[in-house]
Amino acid sequence: MDFSCEVNNTMEEPIKIESWEKFEEELVRINKRTKVLKQERKLDSPDYPLYRGISDSRHHLESTLDRIRKGMYLSEYREIIKSVYKHVATCTGGKWNLETEEPKVFAGRIFDLPIPTYEFMAYLRHNEFPSPLIDWTKSPYIAAYFAFRKIRPETEYVSIFVHMGKYFCGQQLCIGLMGPTIATDRKHYLQRSEYSICFNHQGKEICFANHEDVVKDGEGKDILIKYKIPVSERQKFLGKLDSMNITAYSLFGSEPSLMETLALREIILEQKNVF
Repeated sequence: MDFSCEVNNTMEEPIKIESWEKFEEELVRINKRTKVLKQERKLDSPDYPLYRGISDSRHHLESTLDRIRKGMYLSEYREIIKSVYKHVATCTGGKWNLETEEPKVFAGRIFDLPIPTYEFMAYLRHNEFPSPLIDWTKSPYIAAYFAFRKIRPETEYVSIFVHMGKYFCGQQLCIGLMGPTIATDRKHYLQRSEYSICFNHQGKEICFANHEDVVKDGEGKDILIKYKIPVSERQKFLGKLDSMNITAYSLFGSEPSLMETLALREIILEQKNVF
């Protein structure tokens, strides 16, 4: 989950938070702002706001696909995952009908996907295959966990991003939200996931784009808020989240995540300044 420390036209100035208490104060402010936006009908979905935790505030808001290949066409990606599906189905027994075109899920006015294709894309995203989807969560506390979960020694700040929803959508470039009610990997529900996708039209083709490239135009912009939190707060945040049962095991449900949770409780939370 990697974002940017650069400020551009889609993003408000980063807000520095120094403590858990300030974090919760900001959540109250976000909830108040959300109510105002909904009253003004400036949110295009009842699912906003969404949150995303980043382990280093210097990282970019980009999909895992964009990190290794930028500007791929949707049609090309769909052909790739059809090939991948044969291997996944053989090894796991999972089944998705990638040949059907109906029913569809929509993300914005000009982007849609067959629901089985979207469900398989979400499955791939949760299992580390490069994806144009950026995953968010409905829970700010889950986002905080991912921000502080694994931190490199040189990191000074983690980030939590808030997607407040769209002020309409740009004519050329758009960030679309794809909703939560799908049949996919169980981690989708454990982590309360939703997904955004950035896209552009190039002739008759739809091309994946970078979220940070969405700029304000005549119709408006997406609203992204960035919070920066010093890594010195890691122990306190993880301790608070553990008391809320937000742990690796609650979010992944695997034996390795159980060991990670036990290590957090028995070692990390018993020490100071462990990064």
